Amino acid sequence: MAEIVAAAAAVHAPQLLSRPPYEEIDKLDNSTAALHAFGRVLDAARPDAVLVIGIDHLETFWLEAVPAFTLVVSQECEAVYTRWRRRKEIHTSLAVDLLKGVIARDFDVTYSQQAELGHAFLTPFEHILGDSDVPVIPLLVNTYLPPIPSPHRCYALGKAIADALADRPERIAVIASGGMSHFPGTSRYTAPNYAFDKWLIQETAAGRYDDLLGLTSVNLDEVGESELLTWCVLLGITGGELPGHLLSYQELSHHGHGVIQFVPGLGPTTEQSERSEKFEQPEPERIARYGGHVFRQEDYVYYRFPEPRSLPLNRFLRQIVTQTDFRSAFVADRDGAIATSGLGAGEREALAADGFDRLVELGAHPLLALSAWQVVKNDLAAAG
Repeated sequence: MAEIVAAAAAVHAPQLLSRPPYEEIDKLDNSTAALHAFGRVLDAARPDAVLVIGIDHLETFWLEAVPAFTLVVSQECEAVYTRWRRRKEIHTSLAVDLLKGVIARDFDVTYSQQAELGHAFLTPFEHILGDSDVPVIPLLVNTYLPPIPSPHRCYALGKAIADALADRPERIAVIASGGMSHFPGTSRYTAPNYAFDKWLIQETAAGRYDDLLGLTSVNLDEVGESELLTWCVLLGITGGELPGHLLSYQELSHHGHGVIQFVPGLGPTTEQSERSEKFEQPEPERIARYGGHVFRQEDYVYYRFPEPRSLPLNRFLRQIVTQTDFRSAFVADRDGAIATSGLGAGEREALAADGFDRLVELGAHPLLALSAWQVVKNDLAAAG
């Protein structure tokens, strides 16, 4: 039976790659240090393969097809974010067996032999796996293009993965790449729900997951936590009872960065144990359920279903994000690129302005609007 020898949930923010000077660099350093620490744990565990459960920021599949779950079963994969990229070998035989196994267990999972991955994979490739030659198995979960799967459905997929691996002899590591609270590209970009994050950290420390798994995907949209769906798959794989040990939590102005290790488990240190024998430690005050948040949304508000009428605008933004030559031409002559875009007057005006709020109002997907703004800003800064 396959053995899970290491497992963690980990932030994948693109700023951990680009390190723009306008960010809080010390907090970025703390996050990458935690990723490197889990990388050392993974090295010591000597896995035969690493299942990397990530998401798609509309870099991989785009609006011509939006699968809920996708396994990449090619011989190798490449993860890309602007000028950063890494290739990794895929454990193809294990990936194909896993694909067959979950479909046999009634999960109609998409597969790809040609997917180009984004920064949700590049960040753990860079900061956890580094130059390690251990092969990977990429699994993508749709978290930003509604309708999206529920936490319970993702947990059930994790259980199906565990069952499908039961007859395999390999040692497996699992990385859930995503979270915590953030609202990229929306009106709440600078207002993450840190209280929800802290409640979740408390619950993982105690191995309590029923409240998380009982939420809906609309609930996750409300608190900026849709990327926790990757965590839910991990919990299904590990059995949903293991506590998580916090390696780092950073409050950035726009994002709660969390890194939590589930396997191997970590007990109290010797020093802590000795202290506890000498005097009683006060129990920390328990954080209210969901950090005190009361859910009110009845439908997606921050990441809504992208209406087909907005496809030309979203296509233009995606070209800025994913096509180097297109982005360079836009940076060199923004007015000229906008004039020949074929977009409407309102969309052209929004593209010419700074920021991304107006683009989102016109139907741009928030992730594309924010990402386009970020990469253009980074290219301008690099050009001096």
